[in-house]
Amino acid sequence: MQYSISNWIYATEDLEKSLQRLAKYEYDAVELEGEPDKEKYEPKKVKKMLQQYGLKVSSIAGMYLWKEEIKRDLASSDKKIREQTIIYLFKCIDYAKLISAKLVIVVPAAVSKLAPSLSKKEDWKNSVKAVQEVAKYAEKKDILLAIEPINRYETYLVNSIQDALYYACEVNSSHVKIMADTFHMNIEERDIPEAIRIAGNNLINVHIADSNRCSVGRGHINFKALI
Repeated sequence: MQYSISNWIYATEDLEKSLQRLAKYEYDAVELEGEPDKEKYEPKKVKKMLQQYGLKVSSIAGMYLWKEEIKRDLASSDKKIREQTIIYLFKCIDYAKLISAKLVIVVPAAVSKLAPSLSKKEDWKNSVKAVQEVAKYAEKKDILLAIEPINRYETYLVNSIQDALYYACEVNSSHVKIMADTFHMNIEERDIPEAIRIAGNNLINVHIADSNRCSVGRGHINFKALI
């Protein structure tokens, strides 16, 4: 088990400053924003800083944007958008391999896109097929994919742990598992501890945040029951 923090929460902060903070508070690792083409994530520089601060990379957090200038959507009815997103994930997998991360986080539909392209059934089919292609590449590189359920106010396709389990089952790859995020679970799950038990050995990564997306203790999630 590794304790890490996603540098996504620090937005545009200099990466070295984030790593210094994690080392100071004795974290094991960092989860890096999935933007391998950004200069701040140049592999040689990142590996040098990781070594300097005694940290590893736990995971790559895929960024499934839905903006005018960039669209990453595995479920899109537009084949070109799906193909662009698959290529993006190939890059994330290659980057994970370069910096010795073990997994890449996958959200089955774009975040902030709240309705299907055609129908939820068709989008589900498109997304599963796309991730099957990504999974084959991940298997070759020995990188795990973690399907993340996101709450219904941010995306529409996979919202709960049960949704993620069904989705991973349809993809049907030894390298596709699921992850949980307690902020999203607080919205979608009737019983968070039970949802985690249902996930069982398929659960390979957990994001910890309280009900208001602040740090533990600043909201109302019962983390003692969860542990």
